[in-house]
Amino acid sequence: MIVWNLEKIRSAVARRARLRARKLRARFSRARRPVILMYHRIADETFDPWGLAVAPDKFAQQLSWLANHRSLLSLSEFARLHRIAQLPDDAIAVTFDDGYACTARIAAPLLNCCRVPATIFLPAGLIGRTRSFWWDELAEIVMKHGRTSLSALGRTFDLGERHDRDGAWPRDSRKRTPRQNGFYALWAALQPLPPDAIEEALAGLRDQDTPECADERHRLMTPDEVRSIRSDRIEFGSHALSHASLPGLPRAEKAREIRGSVAACEELAGTRPLTFAYPFGDFDAECEAIAADAGFRCACTVEPRAVRPDDRLFALPRLKAGNWTWRQLRQALADASWQAGSVAVEA
Repeated sequence: MIVWNLEKIRSAVARRARLRARKLRARFSRARRPVILMYHRIADETFDPWGLAVAPDKFAQQLSWLANHRSLLSLSEFARLHRIAQLPDDAIAVTFDDGYACTARIAAPLLNCCRVPATIFLPAGLIGRTRSFWWDELAEIVMKHGRTSLSALGRTFDLGERHDRDGAWPRDSRKRTPRQNGFYALWAALQPLPPDAIEEALAGLRDQDTPECADERHRLMTPDEVRSIRSDRIEFGSHALSHASLPGLPRAEKAREIRGSVAACEELAGTRPLTFAYPFGDFDAECEAIAADAGFRCACTVEPRAVRPDDRLFALPRLKAGNWTWRQLRQALADASWQAGSVAVEA
């Protein structure tokens, strides 16, 4: 017991020391590095295991602070300046993945109010459909299913009994209910698969006495909503056609997902997309080559750090914005800049 308490004390002291060092580092270091910020959904959420939602009031705080303290650029201009080594150290590009409807209904008005440019990455082949993304539909299926298991991909996934806490899953929480663990196991099994295989598995899950799922909060933008927010300040990029994980696809299918998205995005938004974001952040050298050949100016990953001068145009890192106050955003940008600098020194 005494040994355990000493370990607990040492751990607490170490955590406090790390936090203190982090704050001092941000306060006294004047080093800034360019950052691409990544958002997904502007909404109040309780079920958010990957931290994809930012509350509207927090998002407004972040935009206001950015507008007053950073050089804000569209991603296409950010990439152009990076290519010619003239990117300002305090440059920020704001991006949105997935094309959720809340981007049009909530984010776009706030972006325009604060005069913040942004790039919205569209999974062009999915825009206009009435169903949610497969992972949002999967969460609904698992949470509403009346039994204690589901079958998919030749396996049985245990869910346990439904619990009041199933719907409360904050970002990065390690305390999961059995049903949340079942959802994560299913997600991990489906995520690497091609779109047709995922759809087939979902159809099988829907057939297992699962109530119909239709959550307005998770729907994608309609083509009319895309066109309604198009402006000089808001540009559209590509998020591939079907939001498939690209590295596991054959080359011809990768090319179709990337090259085919150019015309599909242009038809939706009225302008040719200049930038690309890899779905799930998954990419390989072949994906980079195809994106460059398709005529994009850059492509974004989800590596969470600031941009270094030697970063490749088709493997640019992005920092996922959390449900932060403006002070927390300022701290996160300082940490991302410090991390990028440390990596560069170590390299």
